[in-house]
Parts: sequence; structure tokens; C-alpha cells
Amino acid sequence: MIMKKLLEKVSILSLSLVLTTSFSISSALPSMFEYYKELPKSQIELLVSLPSAGIMATLFLNPFIERFLDERKMIISGLSILSVSGMVPFFNQAYPILFISRLIFGMGVGLINAKAISIISERYHGRERVQTLGFRGSAEVVGTALITLLVGFLLQFGWTTSFLAYAAGFLVLFLFMIFVPYHHLEEEHHVQTSQKEPLKKEEWRLTIILAILAAMIVLCNVAVTLRIPSIVAYTFKDQHNSSSLILSAMQLIGILAGITFSGFVHLFKTKLITYAGIAYGLSLLAVALSPNISVLAFSALISGYTYSTALTMVFQILSANIPPQRLNQVTSVAVLGCSTGAAITPFALTFIGLISQNNAFIFTILGLAMAFLSFSLLYLLKDYHE
Repeated sequence: MIMKKLLEKVSILSLSLVLTTSFSISSALPSMFEYYKELPKSQIELLVSLPSAGIMATLFLNPFIERFLDERKMIISGLSILSVSGMVPFFNQAYPILFISRLIFGMGVGLINAKAISIISERYHGRERVQTLGFRGSAEVVGTALITLLVGFLLQFGWTTSFLAYAAGFLVLFLFMIFVPYHHLEEEHHVQTSQKEPLKKEEWRLTIILAILAAMIVLCNVAVTLRIPSIVAYTFKDQHNSSSLILSAMQLIGILAGITFSGFVHLFKTKLITYAGIAYGLSLLAVALSPNISVLAFSALISGYTYSTALTMVFQILSANIPPQRLNQVTSVAVLGCSTGAAITPFALTFIGLISQNNAFIFTILGLAMAFLSFSLLYLLKDYHE
């Protein structure tokens, strides 16, 4: 029985392995810039964050989709769609095909995104819930790191081959189908749909605040993911092969963030999101001012750690303050905030670039904005407990 429960928890956590892997192909951007040299770089960078638009579209459609698909079928469909569409660029490199496939990839992720988080908040309680949410954050960054490493390895065979890394989604699908019982998900889905209630005013306020924060957290992380390969390639030219290693390490540090999350929540309560957010902003300033590859790598590690901690706190605060019957709804809004942040990143970078294209300037602006927003939470969240 203990082993059965463990395998079920591991399989549920494995859903988070694929949630943010759309950014793992950023290591292939320099090669893609060369291949699509007739197109603006911003148009190529858009392919990395484009799945976020698909995620947003699916989150809006989820209430309609749930009328026809139960929770298990939505998750299985999502995993199948993201795995197949993720590999499409290996077979066809036409930009319109890539554009559509990346959008569909995001729609697949959108089918499982909110549920991968709300399942944990609904099934586990107290300290176990906090620990499992921390492990979920670790699973998310571990998945991204492993796919990023795989992309880096496959990149030596050509940038199109790197997209085969998304075949890993089929492994997650196998684990879910074998070890997560159908009737458990059916029961949760039935409870959610039958007990759905409108959010109260204070619940909406908390959800919107945290969704905006989540958007900013993800925007900054995507910016780092998008620009580090270019920084390494054009600023530290003798270290051009280091970008995939730095990005992977930045994600893997999330394991440590997940392990230490429960302890920090116990110590700092709700204020942890403020402290982590300010540290996150300072790490972006460090990225901006990095004089060499070593400082850049260290700054990226701090960025990855604080990013994971701050974002996990968003969902921890929601699960602690929102009743279970309304938790899936607010989780979807928070995930929508994450997707919005990712989707608008290229446009935010372009907008800041109107003043200066210098990466140091861009990350200074983002770092200061992140730190200021996090500091404001001391006032905005003072009425909410951990």
C-alpha cells in the first residue's frame, strides 16, 4: 500500500516535468537565427514563448472542455498533444508549420497545467501539502533541466534534432496511465464541477495580486532563458558552448529550492514570497552586471533558486487561503498569469529595447521592477496567512 501511494504521488508529480519545457529549446536559438536569417530575431524568439499563448487559450476554454472530457482524459490528451506537436519541427522546418506546432504544443500543456497543481492541493493537506508543492516545483525545474540538457546534446546533430527531446512526454504519459488510478481523478473532477462556487471579493483580490506577481516572475525567468544564450554567444565568445549548461544548472537548482521550501515556509510564513522575490530581482541585476562567465553562471543559479521558491509560494498562498471547491478555479487564473508573463516576454524585451538594446540595461530594469513588486507584497498580503 505504501509503495502504491508513493508511485501514485511520483506519477502525479511527473506531470510537472513537462509544464515549462517549451523554453528548453532556447539553446537552439543561435542556430535558428542562422537558419531563418531573413526573419527578425524577435520573430524566432517568439517561437520559444509562443506555447504560452496556446496555454492561455486552453485555460479560457477549459470550462467548456470539461463538459466533454473528465480530468483523466484531459491530462492524457494534453500529454499526447504536447509530445507529438513538440517533435513536429524535426520533420518540417517551414516557419508557419513551426508556429502552428508550437501553438498546439502550448494547448496540450494547457490541458494539464492547472490540474497538475490543483490535484496536489486537493489531495494533500498540512505539512504534506507544503512539502509536495515544493517537490512539484522541483519536478517542474528538473523536467526543464533534463530536457534542456537533452536539447544541448541533440543540438550537435542539428537544431531540428533537438526537438526530439519532447518525446520524453510519452514517458510521463506512461507513468500517469499506469500508476494513477482512474476513479480517484473521476471523483475529484466530480467534486469540482458539482461544488463550484463563485469567488468572494477578497478571494478575487488575492488571486489577481498573485496572478500579476506570477506573470512578472515568469516574464523575468523567460527573459533570462531567452537572452543567456545570446549573452554567452556574443559577449563571452570563447564560452559559446556554456549556455545549455548554465540554463540546465539554473533549472536544476530548483531541486534544492523544492527540498528547502517547506522549511522556509515554516520559518518566514507568507513573507517568504517577498524575500524570495527581492532576492530574485537582485539576481537579475547580477546577471546584468556579470563581468565574466563564472559570475553569470552564479547569478543564473541564484535566479533559478529564487524563481522556483517565489513561484511555488504563489500556489502555496492560494492553497492556504482558498477553499478546495474553488481552488481549481483560482489555480487556473494564477497559471493564466504565468502564461501571460511568458507570452508577453518577447514584446516586453522589444519595448525595453526601444530605449536600449543592451542586455545589462534590460535586466537592470527587470530586476528593479521585480524587487519593487515583491516589496509591495508586504502591504498587499498583510491580511493573508501562510
